[in-house]
Amino acid sequence: MIPTRESPVSSPNDELQELAPQDGEGNVAWFKRSDLKVGVVMLGGTSLVDFRLRVAQSALRSDLTPSYWSVCGLIRDDGSFRSVPLQPADIAAVPKANAVEALWLEQFDDPAEWPNIAVLSFADNAEELEKQADRVAGTRSIVDLPPLVLAWLGHAWAVDNGANPLAAANGIPGAAFVEAAHSLAGIELTPGMSSAASCPEAIWQAVKWWHEYYAGVAQLGVATAAKPIVPVGRYALRQRSAAVRLAPDAPLFTPDQPRPT
Repeated sequence: MIPTRESPVSSPNDELQELAPQDGEGNVAWFKRSDLKVGVVMLGGTSLVDFRLRVAQSALRSDLTPSYWSVCGLIRDDGSFRSVPLQPADIAAVPKANAVEALWLEQFDDPAEWPNIAVLSFADNAEELEKQADRVAGTRSIVDLPPLVLAWLGHAWAVDNGANPLAAANGIPGAAFVEAAHSLAGIELTPGMSSAASCPEAIWQAVKWWHEYYAGVAQLGVATAAKPIVPVGRYALRQRSAAVRLAPDAPLFTPDQPRPT
């Protein structure tokens, strides 16, 4: 089992509200319609890799069902966000950037591929979080993200020993990046478990069930770089039960593919 602590509250956070998607609406249009456009973005995908990540987080849920979420990052109001994808666009850039990449929500617009989306806010100073995110992306000694990418690729591809990386305190890379940026800004993102094992589900549970903890922190008035708030969230769930979206059959290779010149 993954060590966790349960929140003492019995009712969920009123500030976490569902914004149901409209018919045929993509994630970009949903985001533009939302009143919350900066903070933590989470997405739940339907690829095999996303499915494996969602199932791995089921140990953090009381009903042991898969998480809604597989991707986590820091988003700006223009729809750009930074995260740590398991399939880097440029492998050679991983060491220097600590595996952090700039992405666009347009890449995740298709609701068939990315049925679940949420935007969550824990802080009243997005600029400070951006500054600390820069530090994380440029300093591997803060949190070393490339080893987490390798650990989760091994799990997604079933080339490890079958153990859940979360049980060994290997957080999902995008969530570990988001957690580290918040920590440097003075905000505890996952009070219910070790920050080393951060994952989208732990962040989701923090928003939903740890609101009294954050209210108490805010009342203390402790001076932090990013002022903590009772978390606010908007979400849309088109796929509550994780499932893989099977792509049409394709050949493994094309024998007559022209030789590169």
